Amino acid sequence: MIDLPKAFPRLHTERLTLCEQDEKYIPQMVALANEKEVSKMLSSMPYPYYAKDARGWIETAAKKYAEKTLISFAITNKQSGDYMGNIDLMLSPEHNHATLGYWLGKPYWGKGVMSEAARAVMVYGFDTLKLRRLAAHHFHINPASGRVMEKAGMKLEGIRKAHFKKGENYLDIHDWGILREEF
Repeated sequence: MIDLPKAFPRLHTERLTLCEQDEKYIPQMVALANEKEVSKMLSSMPYPYYAKDARGWIETAAKKYAEKTLISFAITNKQSGDYMGNIDLMLSPEHNHATLGYWLGKPYWGKGVMSEAARAVMVYGFDTLKLRRLAAHHFHINPASGRVMEKAGMKLEGIRKAHFKKGENYLDIHDWGILREEF
């Protein structure tokens, strides 16, 4: 059983604060997520992205946290408080593992932000939640996401060819994973 605290966790890194989703982030969330380059890398983010989509996600994240099946962190700049993206642990309590999922606004790409956030969430998952395993996956058209997973210590475990249909395109999915003792 994965034991989540009643109060939503708050994680800090050198440059970032990872905190609970909040309606105050909706304008920045919409501005960053309403970018075709961002949504094409994700399986479930709608495009265009509206305030109602952000509100719906915040409500879903809170409900799933209460059900102990999801921890969805807003990624914010530690100094300015600006919203930068999102990172989740989709929990599988019955198997004591989680799947890492994330997205980042385009202005923050290539700056090591997601690697920093992923590392913090992985430390939390293994050290605090005592998870046995973490997994993640990305579309083949997003090799930068694979680099984030690799930098975090994950290993490529397989490729599912033409596994996901997005629009008219069939995309390969690269599956990554790591066990607690490998971290």
